[in-house]
Amino acid sequence: MARIRPARNDGSSKDDGGDNTPPSPPVRARRSKGEASKNAPQAPRPKPASQRAKTGSVTKEVQDQRRGSRFLSDVIAELRKVQWPTRAQLIQSTAVVILVVAIVTIYLDIVDTIVGRIVHALF
Repeated sequence: MARIRPARNDGSSKDDGGDNTPPSPPVRARRSKGEASKNAPQAPRPKPASQRAKTGSVTKEVQDQRRGSRFLSDVIAELRKVQWPTRAQLIQSTAVVILVVAIVTIYLDIVDTIVGRIVHALF
């Protein structure tokens, strides 16, 4: 049978073999009517009709507009997290890409020429 752990702030210790009954709630002192009205939190007053938030259903167009603006704000937030390359890194990376493309182009041109001559010789 599983052992039930006591609540955190009930004052019992782990080794205490006592019962697993929860502690009783704290007793609150009663106030007189005068004290209750002075210290009691007051309910917020309703806002005028011009300041109230509109309630009811939202049209699909408004939902799409909100979703789109949220998407764009999320994209902007993610782009701010990107570690952008410096100008030197950008130039170096561009040079490497152009060099690799040139090498692959020359390689494919040589292979195409050889295969083309073999095909013309056979047929």
